[in-house]
Amino acid sequence: MNDSNPYTLRFDIWQEAKQNLMDRFYADREDWTNWNSADIEMVGDSPVPERPICPTAEQIQNEAEKIYAFVQTKS
Repeated sequence: MNDSNPYTLRFDIWQEAKQNLMDRFYADREDWTNWNSADIEMVGDSPVPERPICPTAEQIQNEAEKIYAFVQTKS
C-alpha cells in the first residue's frame, strides 16, 4: 500500500480484506472437512459447527470498511 492514489489504496484494502476472509474460509473449511470425514476420528465437538461458505462481495466490502476505518483513526 505504498501508492498515494486513492483508487489504488481502495483496491489494496479490498484485496487485503478479501485475502483475510479467504484465509479464514480455507482454514475453517479444512477444519470442518477433517471433523466430518469418515476416515478421521475426532473427539469432541467440531470447532466449525457448520460447513463454511465462501465470502460474498458484501462480506468483503464490510471487512474492507473495517480496515479502512482502522487506517483512518489516529489512535
